Amino acid sequence: SIFACEGWDVFSSEPMVLFERTSSDVVVKSIGLMNCSIGGPWDLALNTDVFLKAWGRIFEEGRFRSFGWTIKVDPDCVWFPTRFKRQVKFLDPSLEFYLNNCEEGLHGPIEVIPNGGMEVFAGGIGTCIENASLLKERDTWGEDVFLRHCFHILALFRINDFNLLSEEACFKEHPVKDGCLSGKVAFHPFKDSDMYTECMHQAQRSQVRTSFTESQRRLRAAPLLADRRRGLGAPPAPSPEPS
Repeated sequence: SIFACEGWDVFSSEPMVLFERTSSDVVVKSIGLMNCSIGGPWDLALNTDVFLKAWGRIFEEGRFRSFGWTIKVDPDCVWFPTRFKRQVKFLDPSLEFYLNNCEEGLHGPIEVIPNGGMEVFAGGIGTCIENASLLKERDTWGEDVFLRHCFHILALFRINDFNLLSEEACFKEHPVKDGCLSGKVAFHPFKDSDMYTECMHQAQRSQVRTSFTESQRRLRAAPLLADRRRGLGAPPAPSPEPS
């Protein structure tokens, strides 16, 4: 998971040592209270304010500038950094875009933003926080819809990568029931530690050689599209309608 990355942070309501290891302890950073309401038409966690605290801390510290990619992952999301690196090897992380992981629009278990997109996000998050429409949506939707619509406002180029996430809410996949066998980068949700571990081992044992030919073809072309955006102006952004 995140501890296989070149850098990582874990956020919670109070600082703690998550576990000890030889090189250094894994310390959780506090961002204060993380309580949120359940509400809206679909009884969602209305957690935008919690994640705004986390993003604020990330931007304040600025460590993201030392890496090509920033990846936000939920604790119940099993994911494989080595698979991710293979997926994005054709992309230039200095360009201003984000990866969309679901046909319904960006979903929160794994959110992928390159360094170029992070700079735009860091500079424009205040605009999103003050936006009246996004403010109203906080009583209806979770943080992923806020992020999706914020990126629309900031005119970040959207690149679809549907080999990032396997979950029931996207493409009607059900890795909890059917197994973590698709070869995708991430699987969600695994809220029980034993099930989480089994998913991880299952994916590793399966050694599925999924063909990413079409996905990689699109991702190979994506830098050209992003360059066009930078040079000639942004293409029309996708509809901001939530789903």
